[in-house]
Amino acid sequence: MEFIFFPDPQSYDPQRGEFKDQTGDVGKEIKDLSKRHRDLYLRVKTFLEVLLKVSDLTPFLRIEQIYKFPKEYEDLYEMRIPKQARGGVFRIYFCMSLRKLNTLILLCAELKHKTKPMKLETAMQKMKQYKELVKQGVMS
Repeated sequence: MEFIFFPDPQSYDPQRGEFKDQTGDVGKEIKDLSKRHRDLYLRVKTFLEVLLKVSDLTPFLRIEQIYKFPKEYEDLYEMRIPKQARGGVFRIYFCMSLRKLNTLILLCAELKHKTKPMKLETAMQKMKQYKELVKQGVMS
């Protein structure tokens, strides 16, 4: 898989820096996580590194490490790292690229202590923004 840290149009390149050095909401949240919750940051980093090496999300969907939202949130997914934990779960909301195969558009993220996602509507807005930018030819 490839990652695009929305709104950066470029794919993530490990040569350009770590996940915590990326732009957008996801980059900012990962950076905050690296400062405040080092152990959880390392789990997130490891999970993202694993995803970089795969081309199929089906096994992650099966074990619910990645969750596909129902119809009212069409095309929206969420990574849960870890799937459940007492100290909280780091959630990354994303959608699939409309133009590039095996590319995930990382929209926003949050550290969750409660069960209900708080940035779900923000993720939907960013996904609509992304789709509009694709129509305009600005993003892939």
